[in-house]
Amino acid sequence: MPMLIEELDEEPTGRSYTFHHLPDARFSSFGSPEIQPFFDKWGFGPDMAMCTFRVEQKVTSETFQDMLDAFFKDREVLSVLHSQTGIRVLSPPKVSVRWQPMSTKVVSMSFFNKLEEAGCISSSGHIRGRLEEDWEGVPLVNLIREAILMDESELYDTFSEQDRREFLLRIFQHLIFGGASNQYEDHVEDYFTATKAVYKDLLSVRRSDTGDVEVLSTIGSISSLGDGGFLYPKESLLNFCYVIHDP
Repeated sequence: MPMLIEELDEEPTGRSYTFHHLPDARFSSFGSPEIQPFFDKWGFGPDMAMCTFRVEQKVTSETFQDMLDAFFKDREVLSVLHSQTGIRVLSPPKVSVRWQPMSTKVVSMSFFNKLEEAGCISSSGHIRGRLEEDWEGVPLVNLIREAILMDESELYDTFSEQDRREFLLRIFQHLIFGGASNQYEDHVEDYFTATKAVYKDLLSVRRSDTGDVEVLSTIGSISSLGDGGFLYPKESLLNFCYVIHDP
């Protein structure tokens, strides 16, 4: 469940943050006639939600932790999250957000050439299958899933530890594994199409002086709310929660 936070151009006062829900905010990929059918087919139903908020104060890399703690304690934010997601905050004063920053260095889909080089897909994009195996509650039905999730496999080295912190790979990973009623694809092209669309949809970018694409958004992968509450009604390796801050 990605949550996008847009920033007003104001200086912070102390460590106080004010958030406003933007219910009319729309995403170009979610709900679109081109991409939404993929989400439906891959099992992303009501369990996945996207919310947009505005924060009045300036947020920097040094204050991102403070902003996250304030966000998951805020009364208006919690009202929205409790109604639209499975997040439950039972004791706001005890919230202490644990998170990992996501990298946005990779912006080209050529990054996924590694899959063909490792033999996970053919030159035509066919996803190579394997005997189905349960891995900590997740069915491994093809070599892409094995390369992403099964750390005991030789294919796991297809992606380095730095690669696994790239938000582009994370999006692709979530689409590949899908939801509970996932009708997965035999070819990788639709996954690439949706990954590119979602990446462009969620992040703010600009052209640098050299003409390269530069991502301005800061992304936090949220893993815990501490003793203040929980992110998911049921634990699973496939759960995900991100907070994306746009300056």
